[in-house]
Amino acid sequence: MAAERDGVGTRGPERHWTAKGIFDRWQRFFEQKTSVKALTRLEFTEHIAYLLFLKLDHERAQRSGMFASQPIAPADSWPRLVLASGEDLHGALTRLMVELGRPNPQDPRRAVASVLFQDSRPWPVDRMAELGRLIIEEFDPYRWSDVKRDELGVAFSLMIADCRDDIRAKRETGQFLTPPYLLKVIAKALALTSHDRLVDAAVGVGTSLIAAHREMAAHGDRVDASAIAGADIDVQMCRLATMNVLLNTGRQFHDVPPILRADSLNVKERLVLRHERDVAATVAICNPPFKSVETNTEQRNDFWAQNATLPANFLQHLAITLPKGARAAVFVPDGVLFHRGAAATIRRELLKNCTVHTLLRLPTGMFHDTGSKPNVLFFTKAVRRPTGEPATDELWVYDARDLHHTDTENPLTEDDFAEFLEAYRPGEEGFSGRAESSRFKRYDRDAVRKILESPGASLDLRADLADAPDGFGDPRDIARSIMDHLGDAQRSFELVLDSLG
Repeated sequence: MAAERDGVGTRGPERHWTAKGIFDRWQRFFEQKTSVKALTRLEFTEHIAYLLFLKLDHERAQRSGMFASQPIAPADSWPRLVLASGEDLHGALTRLMVELGRPNPQDPRRAVASVLFQDSRPWPVDRMAELGRLIIEEFDPYRWSDVKRDELGVAFSLMIADCRDDIRAKRETGQFLTPPYLLKVIAKALALTSHDRLVDAAVGVGTSLIAAHREMAAHGDRVDASAIAGADIDVQMCRLATMNVLLNTGRQFHDVPPILRADSLNVKERLVLRHERDVAATVAICNPPFKSVETNTEQRNDFWAQNATLPANFLQHLAITLPKGARAAVFVPDGVLFHRGAAATIRRELLKNCTVHTLLRLPTGMFHDTGSKPNVLFFTKAVRRPTGEPATDELWVYDARDLHHTDTENPLTEDDFAEFLEAYRPGEEGFSGRAESSRFKRYDRDAVRKILESPGASLDLRADLADAPDGFGDPRDIARSIMDHLGDAQRSFELVLDSLG
């Protein structure tokens, strides 16, 4: 069998495979050889992750001599799956998923597998012939460890991107995909190095960690396993993020998991802000769900305000728990910038306790089908001054609202933000070399003081582009967003009706 090739000098054609070629093969199988109603693209991609993990684990155990590694899965797990079919295959895979998905403190080598396989479900039992074909035709004949790491990682990322509609449908956790090019821009703006330790408290599919890792590695130094970590409350997102990060960063399958399944807003789950080797985070990137519902954070007696919206709570969570000197880039919708009540309290405390130096106003429609108007707040954790003066001396606003703003037609690219990067951190001068332009406006100390003294402490600030008409986004995205909100309202009224008996 081709899978049993070992040694160093017998590498096959797999080393020439490209990410696009691998992605196309997986896509053809899904579209041509699986039942349309059997499973979603997202579930199919999950099975790609399971099979890749098991096959690569098996191949590494089959290497010769010193090149072999102890398998993470039970011995001969892969050959048994290859030989099984029907209900036997379903049973074998189910048992394997349960065993690998069970946390086992006595075996730290299985920690990554426990995140990947936690609460996993096998292919529908009445469609096991399709899974058998996927194993025999697309995985077993090839040596996947010969595929270039970057190509395999990008191929899996393309699979995740193709699941965008399935991920968007997960309204209960408010998931959506952040464009990778935008996260690359954010990583560059934060001036990441291999010495940084970065966290994402709402990691989604892990794209932020991958962008950060690549920016860190661009400096030529080795990026160790403690450099990136993330958490998410959604088990599917944790699964996809784990495999995405493993394949795109070269992290070992037996290492400490890069992703923690946790509610980051729960005080009991603040581990995400301390890396597994007890190294404090120096940077945070976070694009939390833009759900406007209030969340119960009564257990967080460290919070500045209770019962804020979800994105506002993530903002204060990071501003409070990050150590002094840590840098952060947090995505927020417009409402977090001007809503009264809890949001106003959070903004006021943010300006007092952190150096909020930049607000990037992004075009409407950047996040597929959300209809949101997103922003990125850049700040550095400071200490409150004894004089009572705010830590924020000046705030710069870069307005990109007039850029073409749909992700389906004429989408934005990294090049569209080249001007922002140049303005954000000009040359070697850092923030001191910044200069105002039609897009980039400075709000000085007096302006910041007026914001703090105003009743709402609004940060709904603009550059000189404020007089230009604001884009409203793709009409189709707006219509879908209205339908989503109407559906949420209906569900809320149904809950009220139920409570009234």
